[in-house]
Amino acid sequence: MTVAAHAKINWTLEVLGVRPDGYHDIRSIVLPIPLHDTVTLEVAPEITCSMNASGCPLPDVPPEENLAYRAAVALKEFTGCAHGARIAIEKRIPIGSGLGGGSADAAAVLNGLNELWGVNLSTKQLGEIAIGIGSDVPALVLGGPVLMEGRGEKVRPCAEQGDLPDLERIVVFTPGLFASTSAVYREFRDSDCGCCRNDLQPAAIRLYPGIGDAIRHLEGQGLQCVTMSGSGSAVYGLRP
Repeated sequence: MTVAAHAKINWTLEVLGVRPDGYHDIRSIVLPIPLHDTVTLEVAPEITCSMNASGCPLPDVPPEENLAYRAAVALKEFTGCAHGARIAIEKRIPIGSGLGGGSADAAAVLNGLNELWGVNLSTKQLGEIAIGIGSDVPALVLGGPVLMEGRGEKVRPCAEQGDLPDLERIVVFTPGLFASTSAVYREFRDSDCGCCRNDLQPAAIRLYPGIGDAIRHLEGQGLQCVTMSGSGSAVYGLRP
């Protein structure tokens, strides 16, 4: 089975405050975009995961820290399924870009193995597993334009379809920076709220000035609504 794991952009991202667990409550409209990794799944005795790069560097991390691997293990533990899986990922989504590449891979594994293993969990059940893997994973499991709230565990189809951009107009630019999500949230200040479509953008630019350069580059090309995605480093804009 081959599954496309689509990247996402955050059309809006509001930071609403710090939760008792140390995470931040957010409200974000999440849109999948055509850029995607390719995830190939096969039934196997054990769970294994391998990645190959296609135009983006790969992090040197053990397989058990890979979100796709963790997704397969979590699904197996939740269902008690006797099968394993051989997971092969062709990476195209840049790492540390705020485009949700690792989360997209995990969501593709959950949805794909749910079918391949024949465990037939509901989307709600998959979402419950997903939140233990990563904050963006439930939104990407659901798919389509999604309103994401809380730390990512509250997701529903976006009701504001008429206010969403035509995906054909979106241009994504990655400045070649790895942006640390945890570092950006630590740098976030309450005064950053409302400065732009993404409340994390000012903090990310303070840490990684190249993101500001990327925004100015797209604006100089005449793109509209230029905004950072997630916690960076990718930025996007709309063709006129």
